[in-house]
Amino acid sequence: MFATFFAPSGSLSRRDAIGTRLIVSILLASSLFTLLGTGYQLYADYRRDVVLIEDRMEQIRTSYLQGIVNSLWMTDVRQVEVLLEGVVRLPDMRFARILSAEGLSLSMEQGALPETLGVEHRYSLLYEHRGEQFNLGELQLVASLEEAQGRLWDRVLLILGTQAVKTFLVSGFIFILVQRMLTRHLQTMADFAHATTPETLEAPLQLQRPHRNDELHEVVVAFNRMRQTLSQYTEQLREELRLRTEAEAELKRYKSQLEQQVAHRTEELRDANERLREEVQERVEAGERLQQSLKEKEVLLQEVHHRVKNNMQIISSMLRLQFRGVQDPALEELTRELQQRVHTMSLIHERLYRSSTLTQIDFPEFVRTLARELLASYSTPQASTRLELKLEPVRISIDRIIPCGLILNELLTNSVKHAISPRQGGLLSVQLGPHSPGQIQLIVRDDGSGYRILDHWGRSPTSGLRLIHLLSAQIGGTYQAFNDSGACFELTFPEEA
Repeated sequence: MFATFFAPSGSLSRRDAIGTRLIVSILLASSLFTLLGTGYQLYADYRRDVVLIEDRMEQIRTSYLQGIVNSLWMTDVRQVEVLLEGVVRLPDMRFARILSAEGLSLSMEQGALPETLGVEHRYSLLYEHRGEQFNLGELQLVASLEEAQGRLWDRVLLILGTQAVKTFLVSGFIFILVQRMLTRHLQTMADFAHATTPETLEAPLQLQRPHRNDELHEVVVAFNRMRQTLSQYTEQLREELRLRTEAEAELKRYKSQLEQQVAHRTEELRDANERLREEVQERVEAGERLQQSLKEKEVLLQEVHHRVKNNMQIISSMLRLQFRGVQDPALEELTRELQQRVHTMSLIHERLYRSSTLTQIDFPEFVRTLARELLASYSTPQASTRLELKLEPVRISIDRIIPCGLILNELLTNSVKHAISPRQGGLLSVQLGPHSPGQIQLIVRDDGSGYRILDHWGRSPTSGLRLIHLLSAQIGGTYQAFNDSGACFELTFPEEA
């Protein structure tokens, strides 16, 4: 065991590593405690020797000092020398000397001063005679510490030797116990752990020791439980590996089928793309033809509106020529109204002809033009007639343009004929704008005498009122006629049919 402990570190086996470190730790700890205990004990012994020397000097003072003083007073030199010699022969005492006082020439000494510093004391030699003290000198005593130090070193060697033997014996015994009870079992467990593989998980860990319910037994139980858990996990991993291998094989088969399907589908998509490209090309060509046809139809529609406008103007001119010589005022008035209605429709077709959309016109501009032309046709100076137009941007579809234009024509004609005086003039107001979401409102006011008939315009004997009623129903609108400082007509109709 001790040979192993003192062997070089390179020759130590793994089995002895723990025991060696344990022995070294025990030796270091024991040596430290031994040094501390020995140091304290030596210091105590040294202090005890010094105290003994101090006590011995105190005994010299009490036992010898008075005799030396009496001998000096009696001038008994021989007796003084005998006393000093007796002092020097005491243990640890090395030097004694009498230093005479001033006026005396006596000086005696025994022994020799030690080379190293020792314990020194000086006592005054006082003699009392008849109540008076006489100073005869001073006694110097010097004790050496060499013997005390020698005894101290002897005790050091004895204690250190004893403690070293005891420490080595205890360390060896502990090493044997550790090796027997712990180290070899730890090595067995380490060898078992190194040798454990998935194929050897069935063999349990067993230690060559009697069964005890201690920490090593708990470690062995934990090892075996861990071995069983690893064995179960290994079986699970093997089963998962088998399933994964089968899944990979199935996946490869599916991948092969998918690649074939993708290739087939790609070919179908290529053919479909080619057909789609051809269809797109055909549709593009058809779109170009349709665009060209649309342009041709727009030109044709513009020409239609232009021709209708011209025909309306021809009809108006023919009516004017036909009834130029008529002397009947009623017939003349009827012809004039008919011409104005034809002119209104002609004006609408002219606006459609000039419009960019061909399906909508700028209705506020149409209202403005129609009102001014009516005032001019009835020879009503615009300077004497206040024409108020509050027209918001509104665009009306072609299905409502002609009915709305004819309704406005009848309302403006009625106001010009019955409310505005050619001499005094009057007020003519037209408002047009959005009324509610999807609804348009048209309001015509004048400051004349008002409407004579407010209800049942559909059964009115006047053709103009009946026409307003029929056209309002045609565009899906509702109207209201009332008198408020003149005639007022409100028409509300939807934007689209």
